[in-house]
Amino acid sequence: MTPSFLQTGWRAALLVLALGAGTPLPGQDLAAVAVDWKPRFVGVEVAEVRASEPRRLRGVALRIDLRAEGVSFLATPANGERPGETDAQLTSAFLAEHGLQAAINAAPFDRVHEQPGQPQDVRGLLVSEGKKVSRAGESPALLIDRKNRAWIEESMSSVPASAWNAVGGFAVIVEGGEPTGRGDQKLHPRTAAGVSKDGRWLFLVVIDGRQFGHSGGVSTAELASLFLHLGAWDAINLDGGGTSTLVVAGLDGAPKILNSPVHGGLPGRERLSACHLGVRAQPLPENQ
Repeated sequence: MTPSFLQTGWRAALLVLALGAGTPLPGQDLAAVAVDWKPRFVGVEVAEVRASEPRRLRGVALRIDLRAEGVSFLATPANGERPGETDAQLTSAFLAEHGLQAAINAAPFDRVHEQPGQPQDVRGLLVSEGKKVSRAGESPALLIDRKNRAWIEESMSSVPASAWNAVGGFAVIVEGGEPTGRGDQKLHPRTAAGVSKDGRWLFLVVIDGRQFGHSGGVSTAELASLFLHLGAWDAINLDGGGTSTLVVAGLDGAPKILNSPVHGGLPGRERLSACHLGVRAQPLPENQ
């Protein structure tokens, strides 16, 4: 088993999971920590991720109740008869175009563009509302069926017929409640997803990196430990680096970026991506 980040230098970490001050983790006793999630939409909660040791860390997590009324998903659709499989698009633009309540960047892709609408090819599986956009290959993927059952598969010789939306990733980092040791130990911005053991919760996490004084990024082993703390049974590392972005809809429906993306080394600058995963959800009663 690969040691968790709290076992390999994060013993002094102050990890806060909340919108606001939050509650620090007491050493390694993760099981005793009650994470304070704040409702953002019906069935969608948000928490801030913060640490001060051994490096400064900032990020955002979403916890989605897959049984909540009104929750559904959308992965980036194909671009029709145009070249490539999809068109380059900002995560914020993807959310706005499709009237979503939350969205993250998802599968890796072939190359980075500076202008939206450029043709892209996705690396790994992409299925959008039952339509296969790119093939699975040997890469792992997060899959979601029409009834919001979510699961992670290591590799697929064929795409399951039940997959309604699916996005590929680089590596499965948690499997059956244990870190897999797969991935890499470099510190990068990360985007990842996890599913709870009972299948009720989908976790979407974006960790900032490459920003001195703000966030130094995490390894996949550290990311795996974070997902275990959040309550994931399985987790997958998606596309990261300068593409890592998490966006939600404001009260007026306009996109609001909750993390600090770092395209081109510039903090706060979004990168165009070929693949996103979006969430539809109903507004909270007090916001209607």
